[in-house]
Amino acid sequence: MQNREEINVLRETRKNAAMAVNAIDTLMSKIYNQEFAYELTAERNRFRDFERRAEAGLWEYGLLPRESGLEKAMLWGSIQANTMLNISTPHVADMMIQGNTRGITELLKAKHNNKAVGSYANELAEELMDFEEENIERLKKFL
Repeated sequence: MQNREEINVLRETRKNAAMAVNAIDTLMSKIYNQEFAYELTAERNRFRDFERRAEAGLWEYGLLPRESGLEKAMLWGSIQANTMLNISTPHVADMMIQGNTRGITELLKAKHNNKAVGSYANELAEELMDFEEENIERLKKFL
């Protein structure tokens, strides 16, 4: 039981980080503010690190991470629609803040639904949520 719950939290952590990496990769070609681009690149690198760490935790259970092509395509389409008429730095910063907020919410749900989580998955999810809260604070200056 505990293994399944730890796996669930690791999967959500990996999914959360992977979506952030994909979102930033999709947005980078639309960013013209150098300071903002630097901030997003630094965030992307940290999110990629979280993704790898969650994958390593899943590997310990003999599991390969699942890529969802549909989720990736939906994210891409949503970003294209949201930036079609407005690619201003404040608008994109707002999109990133909303994404970080959704990420925190999804991780909290995963943690609450999987109470017997082992220390590695729990600590990694907590660390990612803290990072996303810090991102929100840093992104506010671009609004």
